[in-house]
Amino acid sequence: MSNPVAYFDVLSLGCKMTDLVEGFSRPELHLFAYAACLLSIYEGQPASDWGYEFVAAGTGLPYAKEFDEAVDDGIALMQIEQKGNLLVLTPDGRSELEILHELEGNKLRERFLTGAADALLVLNPGNVREAFYYDPAISYLKEGNRTDWLLNGPVEERLYINFQQLRQVLKSESHDLSVPLVTWLKYLLQVGRAPENAGHEN
Repeated sequence: MSNPVAYFDVLSLGCKMTDLVEGFSRPELHLFAYAACLLSIYEGQPASDWGYEFVAAGTGLPYAKEFDEAVDDGIALMQIEQKGNLLVLTPDGRSELEILHELEGNKLRERFLTGAADALLVLNPGNVREAFYYDPAISYLKEGNRTDWLLNGPVEERLYINFQQLRQVLKSESHDLSVPLVTWLKYLLQVGRAPENAGHEN
């Protein structure tokens, strides 16, 4: 069986994305798991506590090997299935998720996963994907042609500073974590789409 933390994240995000946008692709699922990890950093938790590591995939988007193995397990156990061009959570997957929700460690993670998925109430998956192309952690590795863990060393330190500034801008401590995430993604889109960066989008 795959990493149990990653497996819970797969089912939880898979359920939310099935309900919100009628399904998900593998890259999108990795993307929202990364977003949830960012929210845990926003709340002051070290990235090393997340439970699995992300690297920048060839597409320039986040990828986690243990998370991908958990997707494979979900498909093998028929808790995830193909529906058209997308994957969806099956009734068996939803039943398993209800059981895993009872585990104490998963209750804290659920807040971050919900905050990540709820960004889809404001932005479509394409917008979220585009925003993360401009993510400073991903850009840092792409510019140096590196494949290190996305949230490590100076990259993580820079994110802590950025998120501290974001908290000051938002001021109110909203319990809805989709608010800081959507604000961050809109900021990335604004910066990335700026005319001076147009030549660096691809």
